[in-house]
This record gives sequence, C-alpha cells and structure tokens, in this order.
Amino acid sequence: MRAGYRLLIGIVAVGLAIVSTNVRAQGLVKEMQWQVAGAAADSSYVRDGKAQPSIPIGWAVMSPMIVVIDGDQYSPIFAPCDPANPGLYCVEILRNGTTFSESLDMGHAFAPAGFQADLAYHPPLLFTDGTRLLVAYWARAKDHRSIIQLLSLDPKSPGPAPWTLLSTFENRGDELLSYLGGAMGPTGEIVIAGYGTGGPARSHRLEIIKILPPYTGPWMPKQLIAEYPSPAYAPEYPHVAIRDDGSISILTVLANYTPCPENQVTYSVYKNVIAFEGRYGGSFAARWSDATADTVSDPANHGDSCLFGADRYPLAHFWDKQSQAVYSIVRSADLDGVDATNKVESNTRFSRTFKLYRDDSLIVPDLAAYFPQYFTDPQHPCYRPQSACHIHAMTMTRLDNGEFVIFANARDDDPATSYSKIGVIWSKDLQTFSEPVYLQTPFGPGYGISVAQPDKNGMHSVPKLQFFNAGNTYNPAQLNYNQRLTSWRYSLE
Repeated sequence: MRAGYRLLIGIVAVGLAIVSTNVRAQGLVKEMQWQVAGAAADSSYVRDGKAQPSIPIGWAVMSPMIVVIDGDQYSPIFAPCDPANPGLYCVEILRNGTTFSESLDMGHAFAPAGFQADLAYHPPLLFTDGTRLLVAYWARAKDHRSIIQLLSLDPKSPGPAPWTLLSTFENRGDELLSYLGGAMGPTGEIVIAGYGTGGPARSHRLEIIKILPPYTGPWMPKQLIAEYPSPAYAPEYPHVAIRDDGSISILTVLANYTPCPENQVTYSVYKNVIAFEGRYGGSFAARWSDATADTVSDPANHGDSCLFGADRYPLAHFWDKQSQAVYSIVRSADLDGVDATNKVESNTRFSRTFKLYRDDSLIVPDLAAYFPQYFTDPQHPCYRPQSACHIHAMTMTRLDNGEFVIFANARDDDPATSYSKIGVIWSKDLQTFSEPVYLQTPFGPGYGISVAQPDKNGMHSVPKLQFFNAGNTYNPAQLNYNQRLTSWRYSLE
C-alpha cells in the first residue's frame, strides 16, 4: 500500500446500521446509512504546504457501480494511491460501508510485463455472476499502451478479500479505451463501451468489447461503433443497456473539444446525445439523438465550442424487464439567446430540463418539474417557475414492486448556495408522481448518485433502494476537498 492512502480512505463509521423505524418520509423507510472518509485535505494530502484537491469520489456518471449479493451492498471507494501521483488511483470495495477488499493499485496491480503506469483514475465498473463480485477498470502506460482489467472477489471471504485477475484486454499499439460504461446481458456476457483514441488515424471512436462467462478466456475483438476525425466529436460517458434478446443499446454524448474562437479556451462542451442500437458482431446504427440548436444548425454538426451553456448530457440508461423497454435520462440546457459579438457571455442565461425517454420516445419533457420546492432559486440565471434549475444530475431505477424511482441532486460550486439534500420521487406509470422527498446529505450531494438497477450488472432483483453519493463539506477555501462517500439503503412502502 502506498504512503498516505490508508489515511485517505479510512472508515469514519458514522450512522452504521440505523434501524428501519428511525426515519420515515412519505413511504421511504431508511434501513441503513454509512459514511466513509475520502480524499481528505489533511497532513496525508498536502504537497508543498498546500492542501491538494482530487477528482471527487464517484465523479461523473460511470455505471454500474453498485452490486447487491445476498442483501449486502458492495460499492467502490477510490482516491490517489499517493498524493504525489494524482492520476493513479487505488480502489477498495466496501460491503455495507465497511472495507471488504484489499487495496488495489489500479495502475500497477496485475499489470502486464513492461507496463509502466501513467493514468488509472476513473471509477471501476461492478458486476456479479451470482457467486462472485466482478470489477473492471482501465489503465494507461507512459507509452500510451492501455489495458482493461477484469478482476473478481469472493463475497464469502472473511476479508480483507484478495483480488483475483480473470482477464486482461490489451488495446492495439497506443490506442486507449477509457470513459467506460457497461452492462451484463441475459447469458452473463459483459459488454463494455468506451471512448477510443489514438492509433494511426488519431481518430475519436465509440468502441465496445465483450467477454463471456467464466470470464477467464480472451475478450472478443474490439468493435467500432462510430468514428470521428476531429476532437469536435468526442464520444464520452457511454451507458450500455442489453435487452433480453441480446441486442445492445449505447447512449453516449459527443463533446466538442476544439478551442472557442473568441478566446482560444477549450471548454467541456457536450453537444449531442446519441443512442446507438445493434448487436455485437453485427451492425450498429443511431436510433435517436438529442442535440442542441447550434448543433442542428451547424453544417458540420458539431455545435459551437463557445456555447458551452447549451448542452446535452446522458445521465441514465438501463433495460427494464418489467416493461420490456430501455429508459434514458438526458440533461438538456438551452440558451435564452446568443450574442454573436460575445458568445461566451451568452452562456450566463439558460434553461435546463431533464428529459425521460422510453426507447426512442420522449415520455416526460422535464423531470425537474416534479422537484419544485427545494432546487429553485429566483435569483439564479436559469430560474424558471416551472423547473428546478439547480438540479445538476439525475438517475433512476425500478424496484421489484413496480415503482420507478428517480433521484436528483445539485452540484453547485458556490458554497453559499449549496443544496445539501438529495431529491427522490417515484411512480408506477411515469405519468403521476409522488410528492418529492428530500434526504439530508451531511457532506453535500456531490457530483452524482449511483444506484442499483435491475438487469444492469447481473442483479435480477432489486427489492430496495441501494445507492451512494459523494460530497464534501463545501468549505469555501477548499472546495472539492474533504471528500466523503455516503451509502444508503431504503425500503419504499
């Protein structure tokens, strides 16, 4: 274990094993809540006398990241192994909030001969085959050689459970496959999608790989889904859903990483969410898309890199066996207007909605409208009376009892206006919704919420809400420091 890491992920043990009768809120019954320390700005995370930030625990929206086996919740916690190397992360698996696995150095553990780690900082993906916990992640070497590792843990291990390497996928040459999202299919196959870069053409690609049980054999060849010549089309943050017939749906966003001509600044500009449909080894085609107005009107179809406030972003995408449909949530932001002489300034006023799709049909134009009491702020530039503009991210699942459950959280960077609660609503028909419930988060709602979803990663039954969020103390002087992971289990009565 590298210096400093043990302090970064030590257990805080606050609120462990809260009994179910303690907290009730309009049908939600809290059974357990765990809080775990993250990358803290303490003596173990100080360089040159200054506290250092880290990529927040649970950052972005990679999925899946929660597995439930025999009622026990498994989730990852990760931070730099050594503060001096912030791009190389270690991960531990928590079981019901307590450290279950040995610490795993994602850049070095089980690496092929000659692999000199350079990057390994994205959260891992979690699956189960019913008897094992399966964990997948990527790492890149200094020569840009990259790998995807699939490891397993035995849930019956008394702990700390040792890791077992099952299989390694090696990209060709200097190709990199990162920003991973995955799903497990009906026969146990694992399909992982990623953003492919490098290679002779230096193109930007959406690619998938696949492995079959028992996962110890070689991965099937990498398959190209879409390819773009320019960083104006970077297919990132893919989500994967696999139907009962084995067909695959991939939801991704095309980001525009070309500099804004006004100031030559490169922003994170997410312009076009696209759903690709097909079968592994067969053809894939774009089934539907949701693009910004400037992308639709752009002859090159990549949108304006100065208009970062006009964006589209994929937040959830999963197959629901009960209704035999794929559900997707897309964050959608549109500018009030564009000043052609000062496009960057045009980003300050916008409207934001959260669209819910069933397959390729828009069925709820704005889920944010069902969270009106808490996330609204009349002083905010994106304020609309009918929508909760401070929501940043959403996700959803469906329980065995037929209830769809939708989570919402804010990710404000101004500690004076931070929103310290998670919003929850539910519905059986996605036409009428419950009144929202707001769950207090002691360290803020963080960058997103990860939730257990049925038929996503080997779980076929989800009787309870199992989820986690990662937040900080919203210290104005140290924003994005003092990361804390909070895991939850709720019943919905």
